[in-house]
Amino acid sequence: MKHSSLVFRVQLAMFKREKGMLVFYLLCIAVMGIIIPIIFHSMESIMPLIVFMTMMFLKPLLSDSLAGERERKTLESLLSTSIHGKHIIWGKSRFCISFAAAFFTLTVACAVVTYRITGYTPDMTFWQWVCVIFFPLLTFIVISIAGSYASAKSADSLTANSKVSRIAYPFGLLMIIYITVVFTADPIPTLVTSAILTLVYLCVLLAYTAKISKMKQADYFENIKIKKSRRTHDNYVTYSVPKSQLGIVFLHELKYLLTLKTLFLSPFGIWNFCFVPAIFVYLFTFYTGKIDLTYAVLATAFMIPRIPLNLISYSIGGEKVYKTGESLLSTPLHVRPLFIAKCMIPILVSSIMLILSSLLTLAAANLINIFFPGEISVYIYNTEQIILLFPVSIMSCVTMVFITGVLSVNMKTPRQGLYASSLVSFVFVIPPLIIVYLTQNILLWSCMYFTVLLLGNALCVKNISDKITRPYIMSKL
Repeated sequence: MKHSSLVFRVQLAMFKREKGMLVFYLLCIAVMGIIIPIIFHSMESIMPLIVFMTMMFLKPLLSDSLAGERERKTLESLLSTSIHGKHIIWGKSRFCISFAAAFFTLTVACAVVTYRITGYTPDMTFWQWVCVIFFPLLTFIVISIAGSYASAKSADSLTANSKVSRIAYPFGLLMIIYITVVFTADPIPTLVTSAILTLVYLCVLLAYTAKISKMKQADYFENIKIKKSRRTHDNYVTYSVPKSQLGIVFLHELKYLLTLKTLFLSPFGIWNFCFVPAIFVYLFTFYTGKIDLTYAVLATAFMIPRIPLNLISYSIGGEKVYKTGESLLSTPLHVRPLFIAKCMIPILVSSIMLILSSLLTLAAANLINIFFPGEISVYIYNTEQIILLFPVSIMSCVTMVFITGVLSVNMKTPRQGLYASSLVSFVFVIPPLIIVYLTQNILLWSCMYFTVLLLGNALCVKNISDKITRPYIMSKL
């Protein structure tokens, strides 16, 4: 216990030093605890969102906890001390639990205070408050312990992220369903559901506690590899060799992307985010009795372009971690085509996700319309929504990918670049909200915003070779 407390204090001190991330988390608390409650005067509408966002911020911390140490080659020196590996897991788990509990509690407290100030009193009984506070916290405990163990058994942060997703998403979905039951069912069904959920969580906690306790010190030094990754990579060499440098790097990055099967083919891969706007349409219709595609469009435009940011962060920042940046820069490749080609992969993934998510949202709206009949027989996107969904969202994605790429060059690790870009990308939430809710001509302002983003990206591409030179990149490796 003493050693795990030491690990916890070290993690807390490192977390406090990341001032930019602290500001980012405070801004997120302000948005979900103040702005969203002003828009939605319903506690049952925002509680699932708070749980989901807390889980989303918890997941990268868990992925980086042990796998990040192994990736940065610091796990060996950490294990060479008197601290046992299982104490490291428990210490990092305690930190993740504390982070999730603090973020969730502060956001809920801000929402309650906002409702009080605006004159809205949540119609919730005491037992409902207990359920929607206690069980999410219990969920975060389960995810933190299981996720830390998964990270300890992973070779790198990207693999750990996939494993943690398989743990976090099912429990997060289960908790969102449970919160819906709490707000819509009688006390007796809720009590029965709570008892079953408690039993499931206790079984999972006991199982992972036993797994962690059985791990020996030598288990943490295992040279964990991604099986057959080289052979899988070689299976995709049937492309013709392109003549341009941009094409060479792009096809190389695409080949590597195709080897990340767990990231895409996993039951809880990034493609599952395409279903979130459709689920949002269902929840909004369930609580309001009205189908409105505007909220789904905003959810798609906010979320989907940000999902592939980790690809560019690890594509550029990973060159530092794996010490391959020097050899890459020693080739005749120029900086501009190298940078742009690496950025094209997440842009391509984001564009495909936008199309898929939009089609799923339309299908969900028309399917819900069968059970909630209204005046419109078939739901389709109007011109303003299409402009926001595709040209504006894709151009926003391009801008955020460029920003993430530049930050990844300057930051020490991919995680720092990803967090810094997440803080900057928060700014891109504001213009679509202003366009939808504060302007009269949505189409005109959407086109103007698209033009601004296009000009900004063109200037960024033009100045890449001037500002990001080969000697400058070498100095950051």
